Amino acid sequence: MKKHFTSSDASRLIRQHNFVLDELSQSQKFVKDAESSIKRALSQLVACEVMNILRDIPIEELSKHKKGIKLKALSDAGYHTIADICAASVYSISSIYGISEDGAYTIKNIASNISKKTSSTVKIKLSTDNKSQYATALIVSISKYLRLKKLSDDCAITFRENKNSVSALIKSLSPATGFFNWLFASKNNKQEAICTYDKLTELLNSDYFIHASYLLNEIDNTLNLKSAIAWDDFSQNSIQFFNVIEILSPGVLGNSDSVYGLPEELASKVQDECFFPDGLLCTLRRYQEWGVKYILHQHRVLLGDEMGLGKTIQAIATMVSLKNTGATHFMVVCPAGVVTNWCREIAKHSLLKPIKIHGNGKHSAFRSWLSLGGVAVTTYETVASLNLEEGMKFSLLVVDEAHYIKNPAAKRTKNTLNLSLHFERLLFMTGTALENKVDEMIWLISILQPQIANQAKSIAFMSSANQFREAVSPVYYRRKRKDVLTELPDLIEVQNWCTLNPEEEEVYENAILGGNYQESRRVSWSVDDLSLSSKATRLKEIIEEAKADGRKVLIFSFFLDTIRKIHAFLGDICLNPINGSVTPQHRQEIIDEFEKAPEGSVLIAQINSGGTGLNIQAASVVVICEPQFKPSIENQAISRSYRMGQSRNVLVYRLLCENTIDEHITSILEEKQKIFDAFADKSVAAQQTASIDDASFGDIIKKEIDRINKKRGNDTSSVSASNLGNDEYYDSLFKLDYYQLVYHLLQKYGAVQHDYFVNESCRTRNTKGSRTSEGLFCHHIDEDKAILLANEKFALRNPFEYQKANRLVYCNYLEHLLLHIKIAEMPRNINANENELPGIGGAVNFISRQLNDFYNGVVFTNYLANPCNIVKNDYKSYIKMLSYLWKIVKNHPEYSQMYDKEDLARNWNGEIIQKILNDIKD
Repeated sequence: MKKHFTSSDASRLIRQHNFVLDELSQSQKFVKDAESSIKRALSQLVACEVMNILRDIPIEELSKHKKGIKLKALSDAGYHTIADICAASVYSISSIYGISEDGAYTIKNIASNISKKTSSTVKIKLSTDNKSQYATALIVSISKYLRLKKLSDDCAITFRENKNSVSALIKSLSPATGFFNWLFASKNNKQEAICTYDKLTELLNSDYFIHASYLLNEIDNTLNLKSAIAWDDFSQNSIQFFNVIEILSPGVLGNSDSVYGLPEELASKVQDECFFPDGLLCTLRRYQEWGVKYILHQHRVLLGDEMGLGKTIQAIATMVSLKNTGATHFMVVCPAGVVTNWCREIAKHSLLKPIKIHGNGKHSAFRSWLSLGGVAVTTYETVASLNLEEGMKFSLLVVDEAHYIKNPAAKRTKNTLNLSLHFERLLFMTGTALENKVDEMIWLISILQPQIANQAKSIAFMSSANQFREAVSPVYYRRKRKDVLTELPDLIEVQNWCTLNPEEEEVYENAILGGNYQESRRVSWSVDDLSLSSKATRLKEIIEEAKADGRKVLIFSFFLDTIRKIHAFLGDICLNPINGSVTPQHRQEIIDEFEKAPEGSVLIAQINSGGTGLNIQAASVVVICEPQFKPSIENQAISRSYRMGQSRNVLVYRLLCENTIDEHITSILEEKQKIFDAFADKSVAAQQTASIDDASFGDIIKKEIDRINKKRGNDTSSVSASNLGNDEYYDSLFKLDYYQLVYHLLQKYGAVQHDYFVNESCRTRNTKGSRTSEGLFCHHIDEDKAILLANEKFALRNPFEYQKANRLVYCNYLEHLLLHIKIAEMPRNINANENELPGIGGAVNFISRQLNDFYNGVVFTNYLANPCNIVKNDYKSYIKMLSYLWKIVKNHPEYSQMYDKEDLARNWNGEIIQKILNDIKD
């Protein structure tokens, strides 16, 4: 039977397939080689660190171990440190005049012992700021290991799924690989070989072979991995790198306690506990996974890890594992200030569904949770309204900041305990060191495991001793940063997301719609009473936790008003704030006082003043009140505390509010930072991308205006004189409030491009901003605060920021009148200048008097000519406005004392225009 291929063709095809199968089956060897490389790199890095330390130890140390060593002879020969001795041979030391061979051995032995002792204390730290030769070798080895392990696992699956079928085909083709094999093969075998050749040839283009070739090619690429890619892997997920080091070389990172303080018997049981992470979207540190296993094994526990160790992540991972074993319903009870943060963390780090049970929709959200499952996140206050039927049982209740229920008589304690009866498992969490408040600890433990609480009571007097810690270890578990985070950079940054309550939401939205963009940036801080501020509530919690942890707090804000409010809100725990008006000498005096102040003390600083040129290592908690337009400003501020001399991990909290400009600014900056990180080394221009410019902020404001108008059911898009008759147009404007009207006019005429005054003296107006030739006036948005630009005395009473172009809006004559009417209609702005009633004077004493003259037949030839000409056919609309204004005046206790109906019909000379008076409707 004739073949359509040669024996060489068949042999070559078999070799191709055998090669791929062999490479797939042996891929694990590359992983083992990578493990060995990691261990070698670790040894080299440790040796390098040891030598760095030994270079600082003078040879005089030798004489502390043995008298009579000739130090001068060693020094004269160029040996000055222990590192020099370690690097030298016995022969070179013994060749020094006066030092025998035996003496050289003794010197080398002493140096060797010092080196070994030093080596046992050396703990490595890895950072992208220190890409030394040996650190790079280690990072590359680990990156290869992680990549190869994943590829190897895929290779093993691919090999297992295809080995038998491909091997069978290779066997069927083997008769065609040689002359005699073919000669003596049966007809059936020959026919099968011919068919098999075609199948193996087709297999070269199959998904199996393409995927296998891809895997092997990726292994080759990984074996030649560039160091820059490896360091990028490290910066993206350093946790994986540290986990590998902990597994392959326990203790080298400084956390040699592999059971993290648990008694041996309990640790053995915890170690064997199963953890199912499918659906967890982050990598846990080893100590965090250990914490999850502890929670799963012990069922009812108090997790007391220090601030910054990721208690929230451990709680989420616990819920994920329980979900994978059939659980469906979980609940988190926490302070109101962190509800939003919990929801975001759950959604970010897992596939679990968070359901916020808080606020107006809490009951419907609660019913949804009962029906669908997921993670209910609620507050201590809301718990009282959650009614669960007797017999209802769910999987896990997480009680965050558990010290909130330390008082057994408090309502929230009783409500939380009643709720806990419906859950099989209970996890309390607190970062407060309860060892110093043993009664509170025992009370919380009594809720979880009463029998252990009873045992602890009898030895409460020795709460700081090992016996007490062992007694409570089955229920209370606390790790400290210095024990488990020795290898990580000492900077931990946290985004704390808050939800605006109705009062502050209204203030924020009015600021946006009113064009008060500086106020809109002071999200949550612009309310008068900071007890109503969600950010202030969270700030207070952070400060209380910091005090309990023996820390001081540094607070930064861009806005002086925010700083003043926070200082008043926090009271005596605050030192004098630092801003641009504080002299350098006094700044240092404040900082010196802060150094001596007790734990829990607070220093508030303006971020562009206190954020540069100061050393404030006394603070190890930094709070940034609002996102800055330039990340570099925040980084400079953080570096005031996070710098040489700082002995503690620095915790940075960024206070942010969802559904506000905070969200937009943060999102844009994160995206721009990615670009900056990718190109910062290559382009100076790239460094300018990581900031918010005016155009970007303008886009943010527009999105927020559209969102708020949509939320309020306002559609200003239809308000246009081009698609309405003038009467209809002005009628539609009556339906808008002041801020909506301002927004409409900004959309209609465009933003003002030039400031009102040319300089801060407020004496010379900027003529470039005028549009009277088009019939338009320039209205000051802040006239609701009685900030009158036309009067330099009023203008000078307020910061020059109020004279900027972004505080102005164009309008025609009637629109200008309506703006003043809308201001008069509103409650008096709390920020208005004292003894002033905004809006009403401009409407009655100025605008209406000029219009009364015009509609009575006066012809203007000055700057009023064009504005009047535009509204010459709108007398009917004008009378509607005066009638509307009269209604406001007569119903207002102060206005009605100042004006009567006749005042609305007076001309510029004070004469009453009878026709207009008759037309004004009562």
